[in-house]
Amino acid sequence: MKVSAVLIWLCLSSVQPQRPTDQLAVEKDVHSDVWTELRELRNMVLELQVRQQANESQIEGMMQQNAAGRQKAAFSFASGLNGYFGPVKSDTTLVFQKQITNVGNAYNPRTGVFTAPVRGVYYFRFNLLGKSDKYRTSVYLFRNEEKIIKASTPPSLSYQYTIGGVTLVLRRGDRVYLTLLSGCEIFDTGNNHSTFSGFLISSF
Repeated sequence: MKVSAVLIWLCLSSVQPQRPTDQLAVEKDVHSDVWTELRELRNMVLELQVRQQANESQIEGMMQQNAAGRQKAAFSFASGLNGYFGPVKSDTTLVFQKQITNVGNAYNPRTGVFTAPVRGVYYFRFNLLGKSDKYRTSVYLFRNEEKIIKASTPPSLSYQYTIGGVTLVLRRGDRVYLTLLSGCEIFDTGNNHSTFSGFLISSF
């Protein structure tokens, strides 16, 4: 009995439990699927990062365009005279020093020159009062060094306005100003009869 019991114990101890072959295959497939999903997830994250960078660049560009579109420029100045200016001995840039409006500060009341802050379409207008039986009131409106329009009134004992207006396409940095011609004069009082105005219609 003791020998039989020992033999049975030896037989049982020599037997090792074996994992089924199909179970190993299943575990291998599961591991493979997990790694495949991780790689796909990583690729999706990289693609989303690329798209995000592209969207951020696009948004930044739109913000810059909108900022340019919000650019404001409008001015209106009177001469600030209380009497006559002229007759001048040579063509002279008119400096309008009395501020009424200067949104964007594109007009310089020390030089009399408007400098376009952005590329766009602008409108300009001037009203100049004259009262002389000897001297004309004649001006040119310039864009940079180019004469755009001329306005003139002859000598008269009564008050007369010299009026002009124009729409211009300007590049950023272009200059617009009025020049009083040689031998001419203007007149003004504290009621702001002689004025120079302009504004941005649309930028592009």
